[in-house]
Amino acid sequence: MNRTTSVVVLVAILSLGIAGGVGLQKAVGVRGTARSSQERPEATPAAKQLQESFNKAAEYATRSVVHITTESAPPAPDEWWSQPQQNIGSGVVVSADGHVVTNDHVIRGSKSRVVRFNDGREFRASVVGSDPDSDLAVLKIDGDGTKFQPLEFADSDKVRVGDWVLAIGSPFGYNNSVSAGIVSAKHRVANVDQPYQDFIQTDAAINPGNSGGALVDLSGRVVGINAAIVSNTRAFEGIGLAISSSLTKWVVERLMRDGKVRRGYLGIQPYDLNGELVTMLRQDGVRSVDDLLADVGLDSPRGVFIGRVPEGPAAKAGVRVGDVILEIDGRPVPHRQELFFMIAQLEPGRAVKVKLLRDRKTRELDVEIAERQPTPRRR
Repeated sequence: MNRTTSVVVLVAILSLGIAGGVGLQKAVGVRGTARSSQERPEATPAAKQLQESFNKAAEYATRSVVHITTESAPPAPDEWWSQPQQNIGSGVVVSADGHVVTNDHVIRGSKSRVVRFNDGREFRASVVGSDPDSDLAVLKIDGDGTKFQPLEFADSDKVRVGDWVLAIGSPFGYNNSVSAGIVSAKHRVANVDQPYQDFIQTDAAINPGNSGGALVDLSGRVVGINAAIVSNTRAFEGIGLAISSSLTKWVVERLMRDGKVRRGYLGIQPYDLNGELVTMLRQDGVRSVDDLLADVGLDSPRGVFIGRVPEGPAAKAGVRVGDVILEIDGRPVPHRQELFFMIAQLEPGRAVKVKLLRDRKTRELDVEIAERQPTPRRR
């Protein structure tokens, strides 16, 4: 408490003493100490009900969140001084026959993987497929026919800011740890090396070792896969990031089916119609967002402005710099990030109708979607 606050509180207390008079005197004992009950406080029914919800969600979900230990491949003959490295992380069982989703960075470069359940059971696991562009991977437990309890994916698009969530995993190796918090924000994009990002931000504690674990709601459903933290110390400082369940489910389905993720590619450089684009176009006489909207023929910001069209499907179909894409196959395009995911989820080889504005007039072009090549990884 700072000095100003102390003075304010003191003034309030003194005012109460003057105004309360005898009433205040009756509330204070002979020695000037306030009377207090020695009875043990009883939690309210509402508090008990909330606590029971936390207990049940944690008990249910921890049975399906595993501790993952990996060992890297042995060093090359000319690297005799190097030793295999061990890494730890977490994972979530997503099928009864033992598929486990985790982060790509947890298992990347590993030659062996062991998953351990909270009841002590351990199993070897093989890699079904990985997707560095979303930092997700799927393992398969070698369980000899053992049936496992999978967790259900919630619809992260329906999750609300302020919802209670539990983060479950193995922070610093302490497996099956549970921390609680709320959904702080949705659809975050972070400064990490992956192009496909749709993070849920939470203040539930996430630390190294939590990666790949579950962020669950109070029904024990997965709303996200814990993946990263924003921190200057590499430890939790109040901002944890989990890959949304909507993105996770889409990637997991494709890794389980094909062993890889194939994404659509349009071949454009899109920009949102905002102040950043105004700055880029200032030399062309655009001074404000209103100027920009008037130039393209819109009454409100929507769609994406095409700043570059390299060789690819869009160029072949006739898309030009300065066009504004409004719809893909009848689906409105509200902004650049949404368009990015819309195109990615289209099957390569599929033809789509692109509705756009050019010279303040709408046009429709048929574009055949190509396959996007994976992003080169930093070493």
